[in-house]
Amino acid sequence: MTGSNMDGYITITNENDGVYLTVFPPQGKGSKPTLDDVKRELAKYRVQVDNANALTHAVQTASGKPQKIVSSKTSAVQEQVFVEIADNAMLAKVTVVPPQNENESFSSVDDVRAVLKKRNVVYGIDETKMAEISAKLSQMESNKNLSEPIEMDIAFGSPVKEGEDARIEYLYKKENTPEEVAAPVPEEAEDGRIDYRAVHHIDNIAKGTLLARKIPATKGTAGMTVTGQATEARDGKDIEVVAGKGVVVSPTNKDEWVADTDGQVIVKDNKISVMALYEIPGDVNLSTGNIDFVGTVIVRGDVKDGFKVFAGEDIVVNGVVEAAELKAGGKLTIAGGLSGNDRAKVSCQRDANIKYIRNAHVDVGGNLTTAQAIMHSKVTVGGKVTVAGKKGVIVGGQVIAGQEVNAASIGSNFATLTEIIVGEAVGLRDELQKVEAELKTAVENLEKTKKGILFLKDQQMKMGGNLPPDKKRTFD
Repeated sequence: MTGSNMDGYITITNENDGVYLTVFPPQGKGSKPTLDDVKRELAKYRVQVDNANALTHAVQTASGKPQKIVSSKTSAVQEQVFVEIADNAMLAKVTVVPPQNENESFSSVDDVRAVLKKRNVVYGIDETKMAEISAKLSQMESNKNLSEPIEMDIAFGSPVKEGEDARIEYLYKKENTPEEVAAPVPEEAEDGRIDYRAVHHIDNIAKGTLLARKIPATKGTAGMTVTGQATEARDGKDIEVVAGKGVVVSPTNKDEWVADTDGQVIVKDNKISVMALYEIPGDVNLSTGNIDFVGTVIVRGDVKDGFKVFAGEDIVVNGVVEAAELKAGGKLTIAGGLSGNDRAKVSCQRDANIKYIRNAHVDVGGNLTTAQAIMHSKVTVGGKVTVAGKKGVIVGGQVIAGQEVNAASIGSNFATLTEIIVGEAVGLRDELQKVEAELKTAVENLEKTKKGILFLKDQQMKMGGNLPPDKKRTFD
């Protein structure tokens, strides 16, 4: 250490009458050598102290004066060059202290190499730093510098590079692994309201989607200590990926997996499957959010007020559907019945089987079968409507069927209007009503335009044929 702050240091000299220890005091904010520091240095060179009191006194006083600690000369002491090896043997540090007086010889870079060899430092020696030490030693000798040691990290081991374990990249979602999927966060609408029903997320996957890729394990790279000892590295562990139902290995890469069907991705214990079925074990409510799935949806419980269930294939509800919205690309089954409170909207492209329908809008592309009743609802069916059973009843509302309507009882004795329409193309009435509404709007706009033109003509006559520029452009 140079400048105003310098750690204290020690020198061990081998004289004819014994071994002397000199402890130099620190400068500025430098640290003072401890007794343990001194003992470690003595141990490096196998120096057996026979004057423990002198050793302790030299450390405590740090006077810079030599203290005899061994009564006889020993060949084990290197007087000016010290090498310290880190505990993990990945770094070697050299310290060169100046001689006691100008008449003693100064160390050379060859002395440094000799001590490194003696301490078995044979790997990772930095020759650039060796050249730097050589230059500093020459400067120390030319300046007769007896107070400032040279300290430098001189040899560096090569650390072990452990092999990386194989891992799976899940490519069908942004998250890296299924375990890391964060809970969906409801979005805030422009008016500040938050729809907590629209937070459920299902990994809807189309056939042919690349689902996952395995990044292979890597080999480890052995390290080397400065003393030439190799340190073994661990190779990365492989991982087995199983292609489950609906998943195949990519034909172009054995470490990639592709969806073989539309559906939901399921990953468990490194087994990847695509299921064309999504099952909810209980109710569709705030705990599930709205459901939008590419395949078939099975709800074991009820569908509560205000929730939506959309399926690319069939929908099966074991419980009751309340004032909810259901839309199926295939068949629809509601085992517990539909009680819509005039707000339920239910539709399917194929056949529907519903226990009963009450106060709801129902649109069925195929045939509709109910076990009990259709009450106060608007029902549009492309095929047949059948209310099964001896007490099957249709009362109130409107039922439109493309082919036929069958029920034990239709209408009521209590002046409840029940409208039955058969043979009309499904949706034609709604389309006609839409066209009529559009035509009415067009006629109203035409009348407004005519009145505007008449008003401008009247203004033009009153102003002698001249109109303001903005009015004239409108008139033209």
